[in-house]
Amino acid sequence: MTPTPAPRRGTRPRTPLLGVLLVLLLAVACSTSPPPPGNGASGDDARPAANGHLALKPVGSFLLDDAQAAAMVQQSSWEPRPENTTPNHTVPPPDFRPREYGGMANGDYVFNRITGNYTGTTDEIFQWAAAKWGLPDELVRAEASVESQWYQGHKDASGNPINQEGYGDFGDCGGSPPPSPFGPQGPAAFGVMQVKWCAVNDMSQGGYGGWPWTENSTAYSVDTYAAVLRGCYEGWEPWLGPNYHAGDLWGCVGRWYTGTWYSPTAQNYIARVQHAMQTKPWLTW
Repeated sequence: MTPTPAPRRGTRPRTPLLGVLLVLLLAVACSTSPPPPGNGASGDDARPAANGHLALKPVGSFLLDDAQAAAMVQQSSWEPRPENTTPNHTVPPPDFRPREYGGMANGDYVFNRITGNYTGTTDEIFQWAAAKWGLPDELVRAEASVESQWYQGHKDASGNPINQEGYGDFGDCGGSPPPSPFGPQGPAAFGVMQVKWCAVNDMSQGGYGGWPWTENSTAYSVDTYAAVLRGCYEGWEPWLGPNYHAGDLWGCVGRWYTGTWYSPTAQNYIARVQHAMQTKPWLTW
């Protein structure tokens, strides 16, 4: 949002009455100070609201498209991870679509909506994906903090990918996708949400689970995560077993990390995300 311009300086009033009126107008204008950081208001450097501003949409709700979701973003230049600048402003080609994985009902609908078609700060991207898929923006922030500390692709001084800072699951999936430079012991998960290439890909159809855009585009990484979470929440992943059911967001959070429904490892991960939602470490970055 463009800041309110300061009152313009004019010529000296020619009568005492005009002078009094000008003083009163200036006093009123100056009495309204901008809101402090952390209250969620748009501004030059406003941190997100302490509890977010986007609520979970119920099962079966209408979902916004890319442009409608963008209109829901509370814009701010606040950026705790300036290292993300390039991927934050990288968008895949408009005709790029990932191949869906087996087991998700309505997979064509879900995966055809994944575009990564948004640029902005890291937090603005979180808001955009949350709005698009009907998820709480605070959940996206919390889960990203657990997955990557909000780094899309952090590397050390030698150019090596840093574990849990945009890269993870080293050596899984037979290593990184073959076209990548990382090799069989390289990361299999990429981006702020740690999208694991072999877990969101039908291996019989080729492709690399959205890579390289899961690594190169922050919006694409978050869009992919939000799509899978929404599909799970809608009840479209019956492969998770007989206890799985629609409408359980926390079960789906655990599923994102483990591919299981309330296993001990999934429950531990859920607790970590819930703790992040309570402590909000990003507000101190």
